Amino acid sequence: MNNLRPALGIFGGTFDPIHYGHIKPVIDAAQQACVQSVAMLPCHIPVHKNHVPSATEHRLAMLKLAIEEYPQLYIDEREIHNSAPSFTIHTLRALRAEYPKHPLCFFIGMDSLHSLTKWHEWQALFDYCHFVVSCRPDTQTSISSDLQQLLNARQVETNNALHNALCGKIYLADTPEMAISSSDIRQRIQRGLSTENMLPPKVRSYIQTHKLYQPRTTF
Repeated sequence: MNNLRPALGIFGGTFDPIHYGHIKPVIDAAQQACVQSVAMLPCHIPVHKNHVPSATEHRLAMLKLAIEEYPQLYIDEREIHNSAPSFTIHTLRALRAEYPKHPLCFFIGMDSLHSLTKWHEWQALFDYCHFVVSCRPDTQTSISSDLQQLLNARQVETNNALHNALCGKIYLADTPEMAISSSDIRQRIQRGLSTENMLPPKVRSYIQTHKLYQPRTTF
């Protein structure tokens, strides 16, 4: 019998804005992985995106509103207040120092798994965490030989493996199909289109109140 503590989940992103495509798959994946709590980790400067995120205060406020009804989710603000770009490996090292006995489960989408080998110090990531992968409809592309080798070496079929080791495994969760993206939501708002059923009602109200993502006036 091991002496490990309960597994901790981590789900990072720009969350600009947070939407159901973030929340529902990670809730479902966490349930399948038997992870009881997941830290929502908003980043300050996204390394892999060209988009310049909205102000920290707005993204945090929307995130707080969005997770009010999900007690298993909480916010970890360590990256969003960092002036440097957010590298996952740095965050995982800090978390491992704080939680030496807890398995760390990093939640990502299938698209991120396909690009994992491009992440900073990607091979070292497995020294600090497991990956729980939410499979989404827009990322069901053919698996490269390199990714298949990685899955062959690290994929586990049952969630027990995530709780019996601190790190090193990949678990594929069968999550709901939700083809929603923050960029699509921002574009819809700019064009005056509906975002109903894409965002929590309180987040939609916040966006309207603070006039976020509005079309830019040109002369």
